[in-house]
Amino acid sequence: MKPSWLAQIGALFVLMASFLSAQTAVIFVGDDKGNVGRIVAGQTSGIVVGSLTSSGFSANQVIGLAYDSDTNSILLFDRSAKTVYTMNASTGVTSVLFTTSTVEFQGGAVYGGLVYGINENTQQLAAYTFAGVQQALSNATLPGHVHSLATNPVTKTLFYLNNAGALRSVGSDGNDGTLLLSTSNSSAEDVAYFAGNYLVATYDRNLYLIDGSAGTRTTYLTSAELTGIGVTGSVSGVVLEYIAVPEPSTWAMMLVGLAVIAWVGFRRRVS
Repeated sequence: MKPSWLAQIGALFVLMASFLSAQTAVIFVGDDKGNVGRIVAGQTSGIVVGSLTSSGFSANQVIGLAYDSDTNSILLFDRSAKTVYTMNASTGVTSVLFTTSTVEFQGGAVYGGLVYGINENTQQLAAYTFAGVQQALSNATLPGHVHSLATNPVTKTLFYLNNAGALRSVGSDGNDGTLLLSTSNSSAEDVAYFAGNYLVATYDRNLYLIDGSAGTRTTYLTSAELTGIGVTGSVSGVVLEYIAVPEPSTWAMMLVGLAVIAWVGFRRRVS
């Protein structure tokens, strides 16, 4: 076998390894005061990301978080201030993304290049560009009282959890969808899809997990655990980021590929 073919095989091993990494969920949790912390799924301790006050802003009532993968930023929806903030997920530095004039914008999700949320006044879906230009959507009123909004990364759809415990899909055009799950949860400020289940913020001091099959609710993170990541107010926002973490077998595959490429390079230098 010629060295050029070996090099191609080695490169193929490296490429395959890059696609076989496991997905790990990073959970961002926020409170009504604009404090945000992060924790890796399955762990009970994490780190403080940032706060509105540390960037010189005064929070009124933050209801809902969203994650923008293009900028690695957390969006905070302060409905009382009618303002959406953007917080760098690594540094915590925060700035105003846009204001919403008369719309009390809450919940929040980044979907299809737009920022979606719930209009508290009308209980309808609303959407803005990242420059703050409101988009024309259906004027359909969502059933039940709704604060929360999220995206399902598996089905690539928007969904919400209303205060009657109904988890429902909603179209990006603003039209209500179908019932996904009936839950025992009677309050929801924000919701996030979590490996077939759902995380929900209910404006108290805990973060809850809703079983994706039974609809039952259990505590996922306690107030003490949330305080440890800087979330000291009423829990009102949750959103997930999925990152690729190579498994041991993936590392082995990558190392084999790199070794083949290095050996081919050595053979070419000595020949």
